[in-house]
Amino acid sequence: MRYGPAVPSGTRRALVVGAGFAGTKHAEALREIGAEVVGPLSGTACARDPRPLADPAVDVVHVCATNELHVALASAALRAGKHVVCEKPLALDVPGADELADLARAAGVLAVVCQNYRFLPLVAELAGRVAAGELGRPHLVRGSYLQDWLLLEGNTDWRLDPARGGVSRAVADIGVHWLDLAEWICGRRVEAVVAEIGRLHGRATEDHASFLVRFVGDLQGSCVISQATAGHRNDLELSIDGAEASATWRFARKDELWLAGPVGGETIVTRDGDLRSPAARELATRTGGLNEGRRNLIAAAYASLDGEPSPVPLPTFEDGLRHVRFAAAALESARRGVWVDLR
Repeated sequence: MRYGPAVPSGTRRALVVGAGFAGTKHAEALREIGAEVVGPLSGTACARDPRPLADPAVDVVHVCATNELHVALASAALRAGKHVVCEKPLALDVPGADELADLARAAGVLAVVCQNYRFLPLVAELAGRVAAGELGRPHLVRGSYLQDWLLLEGNTDWRLDPARGGVSRAVADIGVHWLDLAEWICGRRVEAVVAEIGRLHGRATEDHASFLVRFVGDLQGSCVISQATAGHRNDLELSIDGAEASATWRFARKDELWLAGPVGGETIVTRDGDLRSPAARELATRTGGLNEGRRNLIAAAYASLDGEPSPVPLPTFEDGLRHVRFAAAALESARRGVWVDLR
């Protein structure tokens, strides 16, 4: 299988829209896989004048601008027949995400939302072991996603403005990463959520949230997320409890997977160890680093344009729509104090 830096993508020209952190990282990943990169260009400028999005020389548009521009930029690219890779959230609200999912479906092009954690080797290994029944039937999914970058009152960012970042921040920004991994690894969708949220320093959007979820098929889940927890720079954790064993993966030790059996036996599977999943073995041959997941996702997306299968499923705009719906449902639940159905 051709994959990663070996993908012959030199004939692919990518336009990166958004000159901030995400745009810079997309451009780095694209150059590593051999794509020709235009930009990063200003998202505001391209939203005002979308002609670069329709440039016949551009094959793929990467939407990495601030959240409020995602719908305008991605819709213009899709209407021009371009493949699109879009940062999350797909849109500020459900109607916007629904519009993009419909456009992508009608255009018949590649439309990927950036759920990068799927493309880390030990995440793929966990998914493979769950699918193979090594944990037994899962009955509980647990986790957290903790960050510290908005702990202090003086910490600021454009995401704090609901007009630019959306009415949901912590759930839409990091909570959906946990959701995506939980649903994909377990092979079941969340059908209902009940949530509580909290805000600090008089902010308009949530800094932390805790939620319970019900999956299809008698599987329960719980997660705590925060962007204001001291000492946690970017700590995503997912645990799955099955009838025969449990497993935990943490981004802080992303190249390890912890497994435990019923009588206290513990095993740590490493990137260089006994990987049983073909997808994990394939991903583990690629270069690591902090940009690993994003680079692997982009490489898989570009390889798919040449007819190559992705080692793990590419997250689509349909997935992105589900994530926006989940964030909206979590806020509704917190406001009303009830379970909210996602079906």
